[in-house]
Amino acid sequence: MRVTNAMMSNRMLTNINRNLGLLDKYNTQGSTGKKIQVPSDDPIIASRSLKFRTMLSETEQYAKNASDATSWIDATETVFSNMNKILTDMKGLMTQGSNDTYTTEDRAKILKEYNSLLEQLEQELNSDYMGRSLFSGFRTDEKPIIKDANGNNILNPNVYGDGATIDPVTGQVIEVQVGAGITVGINSVATDIYDQDDYDNLRGGTTTDANGNPTTEFKRIMDILESKVDAVLPDGTTKRWSDMTDEEKLAWEKHPDNDIRGLMETTIKTIEDYQSKLSVQETDIGVRSKRVELVQTRLEDDKLNYSTVKSQNEDANIAEVMMNFNTANSAYMASLNIGMQITQITLADYLR
Repeated sequence: MRVTNAMMSNRMLTNINRNLGLLDKYNTQGSTGKKIQVPSDDPIIASRSLKFRTMLSETEQYAKNASDATSWIDATETVFSNMNKILTDMKGLMTQGSNDTYTTEDRAKILKEYNSLLEQLEQELNSDYMGRSLFSGFRTDEKPIIKDANGNNILNPNVYGDGATIDPVTGQVIEVQVGAGITVGINSVATDIYDQDDYDNLRGGTTTDANGNPTTEFKRIMDILESKVDAVLPDGTTKRWSDMTDEEKLAWEKHPDNDIRGLMETTIKTIEDYQSKLSVQETDIGVRSKRVELVQTRLEDDKLNYSTVKSQNEDANIAEVMMNFNTANSAYMASLNIGMQITQITLADYLR
Protein backbone atom coordinates (compact mmCIF):
# COMPACT_ATOMS: atom_id res chain seq x y z
CA MET A 1 0.00 0.00 0.00
CA ARG A 2 1.38 3.34 -1.03
CA VAL A 3 1.30 6.02 1.66
CA THR A 4 1.03 9.48 0.15
CA ASN A 5 1.92 12.82 1.69
CA ALA A 6 -1.80 13.70 1.77
CA MET A 7 -2.57 10.58 3.77
CA MET A 8 0.20 11.41 6.23
CA SER A 9 -1.00 15.01 6.56
CA ASN A 10 -4.61 13.95 7.17
CA ARG A 11 -3.55 11.37 9.74
CA MET A 12 -1.30 13.94 11.40
CA LEU A 13 -4.10 16.54 11.60
CA THR A 14 -6.51 13.95 13.01
CA ASN A 15 -4.10 13.02 15.79
CA ILE A 16 -3.24 16.65 16.54
CA ASN A 17 -6.96 17.50 16.81
CA ARG A 18 -7.53 14.52 19.09
CA ASN A 19 -4.71 15.65 21.39
CA LEU A 20 -5.99 19.22 21.24
CA GLY A 21 -9.47 17.99 22.21
CA LEU A 22 -8.05 16.25 25.29
CA LEU A 23 -6.13 19.40 26.14
CA ASP A 24 -9.32 21.45 25.88
CA LYS A 25 -11.23 18.91 28.02
CA TYR A 26 -8.76 19.07 30.90
CA ASN A 27 -8.42 22.83 30.55
CA THR A 28 -12.24 23.17 30.89
CA GLN A 29 -12.32 20.82 33.89
CA GLY A 30 -9.61 22.83 35.61
CA SER A 31 -11.36 26.13 34.84
CA THR A 32 -14.87 25.07 35.94
CA GLY A 33 -13.97 22.53 38.63
CA LYS A 34 -16.54 20.10 37.15
CA LYS A 35 -16.01 16.69 35.59
CA ILE A 36 -18.56 17.25 32.83
CA GLN A 37 -20.04 20.25 31.06
CA VAL A 38 -22.95 18.63 29.19
CA PRO A 39 -24.82 15.36 29.93
CA SER A 40 -23.31 13.69 26.86
CA ASP A 41 -19.85 13.94 28.45
CA ASP A 42 -20.88 11.25 30.96
CA PRO A 43 -24.60 10.32 31.21
CA ILE A 44 -24.11 8.37 34.46
CA ILE A 45 -22.52 11.32 36.26
CA ALA A 46 -25.20 13.61 34.81
CA SER A 47 -28.11 11.42 36.04
CA ARG A 48 -26.60 11.07 39.51
CA SER A 49 -25.99 14.80 39.66
CA LEU A 50 -29.65 15.52 38.92
CA LYS A 51 -30.72 13.10 41.65
CA PHE A 52 -28.35 14.55 44.27
CA ARG A 53 -29.27 18.14 43.35
CA THR A 54 -32.99 17.31 43.73
CA MET A 55 -32.42 15.69 47.12
CA LEU A 56 -30.33 18.64 48.28
CA SER A 57 -32.92 21.15 47.07
CA GLU A 58 -35.73 19.32 48.89
CA THR A 59 -33.68 19.14 52.09
CA GLU A 60 -32.90 22.87 51.93
CA GLN A 61 -36.62 23.63 51.53
CA TYR A 62 -37.50 21.38 54.47
CA ALA A 63 -34.80 23.15 56.52
CA LYS A 64 -36.35 26.51 55.61
CA ASN A 65 -39.78 25.21 56.64
CA ALA A 66 -38.34 24.00 59.93
CA SER A 67 -36.72 27.39 60.52
CA ASP A 68 -40.06 29.14 59.92
CA ALA A 69 -41.76 26.66 62.28
CA THR A 70 -39.16 27.39 64.95
CA SER A 71 -39.71 31.13 64.61
CA TRP A 72 -43.50 30.69 64.94
CA ILE A 73 -43.11 28.45 68.00
CA ASP A 74 -40.58 30.83 69.58
CA ALA A 75 -43.05 33.71 69.12
CA THR A 76 -45.75 31.60 70.80
CA GLU A 77 -43.50 30.73 73.72
CA THR A 78 -42.70 34.43 74.16
CA VAL A 79 -46.42 35.22 74.37
CA PHE A 80 -46.97 32.51 77.00
CA SER A 81 -44.02 33.83 79.01
CA ASN A 82 -45.46 37.36 78.90
CA MET A 83 -48.90 36.10 79.91
CA ASN A 84 -47.44 34.28 82.91
CA LYS A 85 -45.67 37.44 84.04
CA ILE A 86 -48.90 39.43 83.71
CA LEU A 87 -50.85 36.77 85.63
CA THR A 88 -48.28 36.89 88.42
CA ASP A 89 -48.75 40.67 88.66
CA MET A 90 -52.55 40.24 88.62
CA LYS A 91 -52.34 37.70 91.43
CA GLY A 92 -50.14 40.08 93.43
CA LEU A 93 -52.74 42.84 93.09
CA MET A 94 -55.58 40.54 94.21
CA THR A 95 -53.51 39.37 97.18
CA GLN A 96 -52.83 42.97 98.07
CA GLY A 97 -56.50 43.95 97.70
CA SER A 98 -57.73 41.11 99.91
CA ASN A 99 -55.86 42.62 102.86
CA ASP A 100 -58.27 43.95 105.54
CA THR A 101 -56.32 47.19 105.95
CA TYR A 102 -57.39 48.52 102.54
CA THR A 103 -60.42 50.74 102.06
CA THR A 104 -62.96 50.42 99.27
CA GLU A 105 -61.35 53.39 97.49
CA ASP A 106 -57.97 51.62 97.72
CA ARG A 107 -59.48 48.47 96.26
CA ALA A 108 -61.05 50.51 93.46
CA LYS A 109 -57.57 51.69 92.47
CA ILE A 110 -56.30 48.12 92.63
CA LEU A 111 -59.18 46.93 90.47
CA LYS A 112 -58.44 49.63 87.92
CA GLU A 113 -54.84 48.49 87.69
CA TYR A 114 -55.97 44.86 87.60
CA ASN A 115 -58.32 45.58 84.69
CA SER A 116 -55.47 47.26 82.85
CA LEU A 117 -53.30 44.17 83.28
CA LEU A 118 -56.19 41.94 82.22
CA GLU A 119 -56.59 43.96 79.03
CA GLN A 120 -52.87 43.60 78.35
CA LEU A 121 -53.15 39.84 78.97
CA GLU A 122 -55.83 39.63 76.31
CA GLN A 123 -53.86 41.79 73.90
CA GLU A 124 -51.05 39.22 74.10
CA LEU A 125 -53.47 36.83 72.38
CA ASN A 126 -53.49 39.21 69.42
CA SER A 127 -49.76 38.72 68.83
CA ASP A 128 -48.76 37.84 65.30
CA TYR A 129 -45.84 36.41 63.36
CA MET A 130 -44.99 38.13 60.07
CA GLY A 131 -48.50 39.58 59.85
CA ARG A 132 -50.28 36.29 60.66
CA SER A 133 -52.22 35.99 63.92
CA LEU A 134 -50.64 33.32 66.11
CA PHE A 135 -53.77 31.94 67.76
CA SER A 136 -56.56 32.32 65.19
CA GLY A 137 -56.23 28.91 63.55
CA PHE A 138 -56.57 29.10 59.77
CA ARG A 139 -58.13 32.58 60.05
CA THR A 140 -54.77 34.26 60.46
CA ASP A 141 -56.18 37.64 59.40
CA GLU A 142 -58.47 37.72 62.45
CA LYS A 143 -57.54 38.77 65.99
CA PRO A 144 -58.93 36.70 68.90
CA ILE A 145 -59.69 39.84 70.94
CA ILE A 146 -61.48 42.86 69.49
CA LYS A 147 -63.14 46.00 70.85
CA ASP A 148 -66.89 46.44 71.16
CA ALA A 149 -68.76 49.70 70.55
CA ASN A 150 -67.85 50.89 74.06
CA GLY A 151 -64.14 50.17 73.65
CA ASN A 152 -64.17 47.07 75.85
CA ASN A 153 -62.31 43.87 75.00
CA ILE A 154 -64.52 41.04 73.75
CA LEU A 155 -63.91 37.65 72.17
CA ASN A 156 -63.96 37.86 68.38
CA PRO A 157 -66.90 35.77 67.08
CA ASN A 158 -64.96 35.13 63.85
CA VAL A 159 -62.47 33.18 65.98
CA TYR A 160 -64.61 31.86 68.83
CA GLY A 161 -67.78 31.36 66.78
CA ASP A 162 -71.11 33.09 67.11
CA GLY A 163 -73.15 30.03 68.03
CA ALA A 164 -74.99 30.19 64.73
CA THR A 165 -73.31 30.67 61.36
CA ILE A 166 -69.63 30.92 62.34
CA ASP A 167 -67.81 27.91 63.79
CA PRO A 168 -65.00 28.34 66.34
CA VAL A 169 -61.42 27.69 65.21
CA THR A 170 -61.05 24.77 67.64
CA GLY A 171 -58.81 22.09 66.14
CA GLN A 172 -57.48 24.28 63.32
CA VAL A 173 -53.82 23.29 63.55
CA ILE A 174 -51.41 24.80 61.03
CA GLU A 175 -49.01 22.07 59.92
CA VAL A 176 -45.60 22.60 58.32
CA GLN A 177 -43.90 19.88 56.28
CA VAL A 178 -40.37 19.33 57.54
CA GLY A 179 -39.62 16.09 55.74
CA ALA A 180 -41.00 13.51 53.33
CA GLY A 181 -44.36 12.68 54.93
CA ILE A 182 -43.36 14.48 58.16
CA THR A 183 -45.45 17.43 59.37
CA VAL A 184 -45.39 19.43 62.59
CA GLY A 185 -48.27 21.46 64.05
CA ILE A 186 -46.89 24.86 64.96
CA ASN A 187 -49.80 26.83 66.36
CA SER A 188 -51.85 26.92 69.53
CA VAL A 189 -55.49 27.86 69.14
CA ALA A 190 -57.15 30.72 71.03
CA THR A 191 -60.15 28.57 71.96
CA ASP A 192 -57.81 26.24 73.88
CA ILE A 193 -55.88 29.06 75.56
CA TYR A 194 -58.56 31.55 76.58
CA ASP A 195 -62.30 30.94 76.33
CA GLN A 196 -65.49 32.64 77.48
CA ASP A 197 -65.31 31.08 80.95
CA ASP A 198 -61.78 32.41 81.41
CA TYR A 199 -62.93 35.82 80.18
CA ASP A 200 -65.80 35.91 82.71
CA ASN A 201 -64.01 34.32 85.67
CA LEU A 202 -60.99 36.63 85.52
CA ARG A 203 -63.48 39.50 85.71
CA GLY A 204 -65.10 38.16 88.87
CA GLY A 205 -67.82 36.12 87.16
CA THR A 206 -71.03 37.12 85.42
CA THR A 207 -73.85 39.12 86.96
CA THR A 208 -76.34 41.84 86.01
CA ASP A 209 -76.10 45.59 86.38
CA ALA A 210 -78.65 47.91 87.97
CA ASN A 211 -80.70 47.84 84.76
CA GLY A 212 -80.76 44.04 84.60
CA ASN A 213 -78.27 43.85 81.71
CA PRO A 214 -75.63 41.09 81.74
CA THR A 215 -72.19 42.23 82.87
CA THR A 216 -69.23 41.02 84.94
CA GLU A 217 -68.84 41.48 88.68
CA PHE A 218 -65.74 43.67 88.46
CA LYS A 219 -67.32 45.92 85.85
CA ARG A 220 -70.50 46.29 87.91
CA ILE A 221 -68.50 47.28 90.98
CA MET A 222 -66.18 49.62 89.07
CA ASP A 223 -69.13 51.36 87.40
CA ILE A 224 -70.60 52.00 90.86
CA LEU A 225 -67.34 53.14 92.45
CA GLU A 226 -66.62 55.44 89.52
CA SER A 227 -70.20 56.81 89.82
CA LYS A 228 -71.12 55.71 86.32
CA VAL A 229 -74.30 54.03 87.62
CA ASP A 230 -76.39 54.12 90.79
CA ALA A 231 -75.71 51.77 93.68
CA VAL A 232 -78.57 49.90 95.33
CA LEU A 233 -78.51 50.42 99.09
CA PRO A 234 -79.71 47.76 101.55
CA ASP A 235 -83.00 49.63 102.05
CA GLY A 236 -83.71 49.43 98.30
CA THR A 237 -82.91 53.04 97.47
CA THR A 238 -80.41 53.94 94.75
CA LYS A 239 -77.68 56.52 94.95
CA ARG A 240 -74.43 57.51 93.27
CA TRP A 241 -71.28 56.48 95.12
CA SER A 242 -69.99 60.04 95.00
CA ASP A 243 -73.18 61.22 96.70
CA MET A 244 -73.19 58.64 99.50
CA THR A 245 -72.33 59.36 103.09
CA ASP A 246 -69.71 57.31 104.88
CA GLU A 247 -72.49 55.38 106.65
CA GLU A 248 -74.19 54.57 103.34
CA LYS A 249 -70.93 53.44 101.79
CA LEU A 250 -70.25 51.19 104.76
CA ALA A 251 -73.75 49.72 104.55
CA TRP A 252 -73.28 49.07 100.82
CA GLU A 253 -69.89 47.45 101.39
CA LYS A 254 -71.24 45.08 104.05
CA HIS A 255 -73.90 43.68 101.74
CA PRO A 256 -72.88 40.15 100.55
CA ASP A 257 -73.34 41.15 96.89
CA ASN A 258 -70.72 43.86 97.30
CA ASP A 259 -68.00 41.91 99.11
CA ILE A 260 -65.05 43.23 97.10
CA ARG A 261 -62.43 41.76 99.43
CA GLY A 262 -64.02 38.31 99.27
CA LEU A 263 -64.25 38.59 95.50
CA MET A 264 -60.55 39.38 95.31
CA GLU A 265 -59.74 36.33 97.43
CA THR A 266 -61.78 34.15 95.08
CA THR A 267 -60.04 35.68 92.06
CA ILE A 268 -56.65 34.55 93.41
CA LYS A 269 -57.80 30.93 93.01
CA THR A 270 -59.21 31.76 89.58
CA ILE A 271 -55.85 33.14 88.44
CA GLU A 272 -54.03 30.06 89.78
CA ASP A 273 -56.43 27.78 87.89
CA TYR A 274 -55.85 29.73 84.71
CA GLN A 275 -52.08 29.57 85.20
CA SER A 276 -52.40 25.78 85.38
CA LYS A 277 -54.40 25.78 82.15
CA LEU A 278 -51.81 27.98 80.46
CA SER A 279 -49.06 25.67 81.71
CA VAL A 280 -50.61 22.80 79.73
CA GLN A 281 -50.41 24.87 76.55
CA GLU A 282 -46.80 25.82 77.34
CA THR A 283 -45.89 22.16 77.76
CA ASP A 284 -47.54 21.28 74.47
CA ILE A 285 -45.71 23.99 72.53
CA GLY A 286 -42.48 23.00 74.27
CA VAL A 287 -42.83 19.42 73.05
CA ARG A 288 -43.38 20.66 69.50
CA SER A 289 -40.39 22.96 69.80
CA LYS A 290 -38.17 20.04 70.82
CA ARG A 291 -39.45 17.95 67.93
CA VAL A 292 -38.69 20.69 65.39
CA GLU A 293 -35.25 21.14 66.94
CA LEU A 294 -34.48 17.44 66.43
CA VAL A 295 -35.74 17.60 62.84
CA GLN A 296 -33.55 20.64 62.16
CA THR A 297 -30.47 18.77 63.42
CA ARG A 298 -31.24 15.84 61.13
CA LEU A 299 -31.83 18.13 58.15
CA GLU A 300 -28.50 19.87 58.69
CA ASP A 301 -26.80 16.45 58.69
CA ASP A 302 -28.68 15.50 55.51
CA LYS A 303 -27.63 18.74 53.80
CA LEU A 304 -23.99 18.02 54.62
CA ASN A 305 -24.24 14.39 53.41
CA TYR A 306 -25.99 15.30 50.14
CA SER A 307 -23.54 18.14 49.48
CA THR A 308 -20.64 15.74 50.02
CA VAL A 309 -21.89 13.01 47.67
CA LYS A 310 -22.89 15.64 45.10
CA SER A 311 -19.38 17.08 45.21
CA GLN A 312 -17.79 13.64 44.94
CA ASN A 313 -19.95 12.88 41.92
CA GLU A 314 -19.51 16.02 39.83
CA ASP A 315 -16.52 18.00 41.14
CA ALA A 316 -13.21 17.44 39.39
CA ASN A 317 -10.07 16.37 41.28
CA ILE A 318 -7.85 19.37 40.50
CA ALA A 319 -4.61 17.49 41.17
CA GLU A 320 -5.64 14.71 38.80
CA VAL A 321 -6.84 17.23 36.22
CA MET A 322 -3.48 19.04 36.31
CA MET A 323 -1.61 15.78 35.82
CA ASN A 324 -3.82 14.80 32.88
CA PHE A 325 -3.52 18.29 31.45
CA ASN A 326 0.29 18.14 31.53
CA THR A 327 0.25 14.70 29.92
CA ALA A 328 -2.14 15.85 27.20
CA ASN A 329 -0.09 19.01 26.66
CA SER A 330 3.10 16.98 26.25
CA ALA A 331 1.39 14.68 23.75
CA TYR A 332 0.03 17.68 21.84
CA MET A 333 3.42 19.41 21.65
CA ALA A 334 5.06 16.14 20.57
CA SER A 335 2.50 15.66 17.83
CA LEU A 336 3.18 19.17 16.58
CA ASN A 337 6.94 18.56 16.49
CA ILE A 338 6.62 15.22 14.73
CA GLY A 339 4.12 16.68 12.31
CA MET A 340 6.48 19.50 11.52
CA GLN A 341 9.22 16.99 10.67
CA ILE A 342 6.91 14.97 8.43
CA THR A 343 5.59 17.95 6.48
CA GLN A 344 9.17 19.06 5.63
CA ILE A 345 9.69 15.93 3.48
CA THR A 346 8.55 16.36 -0.16
CA LEU A 347 8.81 14.21 -3.35
CA ALA A 348 11.93 16.11 -4.35
CA ASP A 349 13.74 14.63 -1.36
CA TYR A 350 13.30 11.16 -2.92
CA LEU A 351 14.52 12.21 -6.39
CA ARG A 352 18.00 13.26 -5.38
